[in-house]
Amino acid sequence: MSEKKLMRNMYIVVICSIVVLIAVAFNGTYSFFVAKVEASGDSRTTSLQAGEAAYVTITGSTRVTPITNMIPDDRFEYTFTLTNNDNFPAKNVTLVWKNVKNEFVNKKDLIYTLTNTTTGENIITEAASKPFPSNNDELITSNITLNNSATNNYKLTIIYVNDPDNNQMIDEEGNPLDMGKSFSADIEIKNSID
Repeated sequence: MSEKKLMRNMYIVVICSIVVLIAVAFNGTYSFFVAKVEASGDSRTTSLQAGEAAYVTITGSTRVTPITNMIPDDRFEYTFTLTNNDNFPAKNVTLVWKNVKNEFVNKKDLIYTLTNTTTGENIITEAASKPFPSNNDELITSNITLNNSATNNYKLTIIYVNDPDNNQMIDEEGNPLDMGKSFSADIEIKNSID
């Protein structure tokens, strides 16, 4: 074999090696997102897969339907399920509010709590509760972890706080200003990145 052919073959091998290394490098950092939402009445299924992250599904009462004629101390409970459909842990699963409508004037009068009823963990307690959102994409909670092929059940409780000592706004007749106001929203998975 001549020296020219040997050098040409060596260049081809080097170029091919570089192309393979670049392909491997981009494959290692390339990520894709696939989301699927199916709705039927008040029960919906939302799935999200991010690159090599776990395929997580949320089902159940993920739609907080419009509620009117509320009075202080009213509580409304919604249950939903998060399922890890893969055989490796799902980490950093984040839940957010979508399609938010909140007529409450005093936003701190309407709060929510969240409990993992499978493990008994109080994710958001009443003492550390959050006000019901006013905008889309507001965080419910993040950093949820689901074990391999695990299914966890959750209970979201929305509470109209009866707290006249906490500057609860009242009308001319002494009734809470937000009595009878309406609110609604959807619970969705924002991301699932391992």
